Amino acid sequence: MDLPASDEPAGAYPLPLEDAAPLLAESAALPAGAEASPVPAEPVPVFTPSGYRSSGTISYKNETSYFLDIASLLSKPSPVKLGAEGVQVLIMHTHGTESYTPSPGHTYTATGEYRTTDSSANMLRVGQEICDLLNERGISTVHSTVLNDYPAYSGSYNRALKDIQAYVKRYPSIQLVIDVHRDAIASGGVYYKTVAEVDGVQTAQLMFVTGTDAGGLAHSSWRSNLTFQAQLHDRLNSRYPGIMRPMSIRASRFNQHVRVGSMLLEVGACGNTLDEALAAARLFADTLADTLLEP
Repeated sequence: MDLPASDEPAGAYPLPLEDAAPLLAESAALPAGAEASPVPAEPVPVFTPSGYRSSGTISYKNETSYFLDIASLLSKPSPVKLGAEGVQVLIMHTHGTESYTPSPGHTYTATGEYRTTDSSANMLRVGQEICDLLNERGISTVHSTVLNDYPAYSGSYNRALKDIQAYVKRYPSIQLVIDVHRDAIASGGVYYKTVAEVDGVQTAQLMFVTGTDAGGLAHSSWRSNLTFQAQLHDRLNSRYPGIMRPMSIRASRFNQHVRVGSMLLEVGACGNTLDEALAAARLFADTLADTLLEP
């Protein structure tokens, strides 16, 4: 059969709205170039895991035809190990202009609906937080600040693949590629957030979107990727109950074939604030570091 020529997924992949309630705030879309203003929202959890399968601490939605035994993955050896030297982790962004609900101290000039090229307010800020914390823990990490979705959104995954390949060529020691996004949960001008509470602090929730070869693109390591993500999901949810949304296991590849253990990480949704996203990013980075540094 002819293989699809692109990693570009056929559609969006947010949590379905029937699984995201109650609503938080309602606002009109921000016009391009407009100055964003704070949108008040009461902090209430929005995730209800209806229609998802569960295995221990892991909930997941399998959108492929593959049989998956998630519980068995938790007892397998980790497929990702740090190398002896050199850069180990690449943080990058297929959709770097994605941004959050403005809040006091975190406003920005919008370049689209919940999008901005302002690196202090979009996914580059979240990625830098993860990068800095991994480096502080002694894991050599680099961060691509390329906006692969600007000025055009279409073709983002193709451009992101070239971005990843350039970094891997420059740093062949890279073991893990993390594509950092935020989700979009909205309908009719109503925007949603995902929240958890950790030690009295409200954070965004996290979610792994797992690529496979079910869509026809070669991806021989997807089961290893799924194993690593399931183990990390379990560890995060065990430490911080409620921090993880269900894993989304998809037919698209999402460029996760370049390195074993690579992942697409959703940090909150457009209804979250940047502070909530950064709080979740710190928990993720610390747990990832503990996992990678284990003997």
